[in-house]
Amino acid sequence: MLGVIVPVGPNHDPVNSVITSDHSATTSGVDTAHLVIVNGTDASSRVADIRSRLAPIDDRLAIVAINGPIGYIRAVRHGLRMADQLGLRSDRVGFLDADAELRSIEHWQVANLMLDESPNLDATSGLVVHAKCRVWETLSSATFVAAMERASGAPVCKPYVQGGAGGTLARREPFARAVNDALRLDTLIGPTLSASSLAAGRRVLATSALPCGHTPRRTMQEWTASVTAYEQSWRSLVELFGSDIEKPWQQFLDEAEQALAGNMKLLTDMRYNAALRQDVVIRVEAQRRALQAAGAR
Repeated sequence: MLGVIVPVGPNHDPVNSVITSDHSATTSGVDTAHLVIVNGTDASSRVADIRSRLAPIDDRLAIVAINGPIGYIRAVRHGLRMADQLGLRSDRVGFLDADAELRSIEHWQVANLMLDESPNLDATSGLVVHAKCRVWETLSSATFVAAMERASGAPVCKPYVQGGAGGTLARREPFARAVNDALRLDTLIGPTLSASSLAAGRRVLATSALPCGHTPRRTMQEWTASVTAYEQSWRSLVELFGSDIEKPWQQFLDEAEQALAGNMKLLTDMRYNAALRQDVVIRVEAQRRALQAAGAR
């Protein structure tokens, strides 16, 4: 069986996420077990409620309560230990956010096939696509994805994984290493796995062939907070691995510019989105330099 790790923090309800993921697996014939790790001060009481609502798939489910706010990275590491204890697949592991929604009934089957067919692919993720969103999430909008698919005649493939948001399937060894590195470096799992694989000359990707839903950023403030957390991780990883790990993303953006050349509205939104993100990068880099200078004194 394939283990799919679902870390659940104090403010999340994983029931819909697990149900859609399990449906994708059973419909396409992939034997999976969802490993749900609930953490927080009220974890034990929440587990009873979650287990009752997931009773129809109880034979494909393992739930544990950790009565303390250990954070999602430690919860994922606990899930890896559970996978070993339960004798699940040792070569691959799934990773799913508690508020993700897999929209393809072949998600885990297709992800498995992609790893089978591409020996240099360390992980594949579904692509989070928002039917409606504000300009700051242009690159995750259904409008952008559809325009790119029309231009290329193929699914959109971004050269990074979206962590648990996209329902990631990864090779076990690089994933476990990325989880440990994320704890050590105080970074996020998705960018850590992406950066370490790219630095090793390997690949990761998120594909619109496997569309996913995820809690949208409803305000600019929410978007800025999310992107700031990502960039704080990514800037640390660029410093560690070197700027070459950014080349695949820059190539993707260059190709998007060319593909959207005839769509001025969407191209303008994309460039505005890039400018907003660059503002976040500038602030994050300034904070890093200030902290490094303070530490040197």
